[in-house]
Amino acid sequence: MQPVQIYDTTLRDGTQAEDFNLSLEDRIRIALKLDDLGIHYIEGGWPGSNPRDVGFFEEIQHYQLKTARLPLSALPTILAKPLGRTPI
Repeated sequence: MQPVQIYDTTLRDGTQAEDFNLSLEDRIRIALKLDDLGIHYIEGGWPGSNPRDVGFFEEIQHYQLKTARLPLSALPTILAKPLGRTPI
């Protein structure tokens, strides 16, 4: 049997409700909890679409993720800086 890998979109799709906003600290905390839970991929938003998403991708670089990877959509913004593990 093939193992299942989880791609979480909480930080992108889960924050699109009207009048629902997460601070940068909230987004980092959620990403770290998702990593602790063993989530394989975290969609952190769309880098460059707004200052909040840019801030997330800049800040998450300072953390060592154990399991999670960030998707390719983040690569142009984060340049060559490592993100815990090699992005897909």
